[in-house]
Amino acid sequence: MIHFKLTLQYDGTNYSGWQRQKREVTIQGKIEECLRRIFKKEVTIRGAGRTDAGVHALSQIATFRIDVEIAEDALKKALNSMLPRDIRVLRVDRVDDAFHPQYDVKRKSYIYFLSHGEEASSFLQRYVWFYERRLDLSVMKKAGRLFLGRHDFSAFSGSTEVKNRQRTIYQLEIKKVRSLAFLDLKISGNFIKFRIEADGFLKYMVRNIVGSIVEVGRGAVSLSAIAEALKTGKRPNPLRTAPPQGLFLERIIY
Repeated sequence: MIHFKLTLQYDGTNYSGWQRQKREVTIQGKIEECLRRIFKKEVTIRGAGRTDAGVHALSQIATFRIDVEIAEDALKKALNSMLPRDIRVLRVDRVDDAFHPQYDVKRKSYIYFLSHGEEASSFLQRYVWFYERRLDLSVMKKAGRLFLGRHDFSAFSGSTEVKNRQRTIYQLEIKKVRSLAFLDLKISGNFIKFRIEADGFLKYMVRNIVGSIVEVGRGAVSLSAIAEALKTGKRPNPLRTAPPQGLFLERIIY
């Protein structure tokens, strides 16, 4: 059996997330459909993680095994010729049989973009959270620092059967950005970029963290409420889940 590793990139706007579903169009479902056409048999891929509906990936990893000989470049070309343009295969590699795309992960990073103000460009609607209320960036950065280190993130996760909800956040950066590049255009605005790197993430964890920090920034949630939520596992009130379109899976480190 040949063990292939796919490095993928996708715009998640038109998909109901990564995981295959019977009645919904998903990233995993589209890739498996193309592999079935190539190999004339059912092929199951395993991803490094599941992105939610509407969430994007700059670099997602998936693997599968097949008993058919095919060159890496030929497989990449075949997949990209069949996949919709919002899903791309960046690399195809052969990996050791022991490699596991999920369990071998050391760190993952996500980035999130928020457009702050009324003049947000219409070209960015698929990739940023349009947010018109005033925000205090300095207190948001203080809130971000509370999440650093190892915590039980039960208060900031969605419904999940995962029993161990402890994760370690190594980096949480929040910074103001004055412009974003789009095609060869420079789109000016008031943007806030979040970047979170951790040893793993729970369902909705990044979006709940971003949403909570925004609630702190507008004065609806205190820093002490965030600290208490991390300590007790009880959600701060209000807890807002940031919308999916601003979220990108940035990098997976093995």
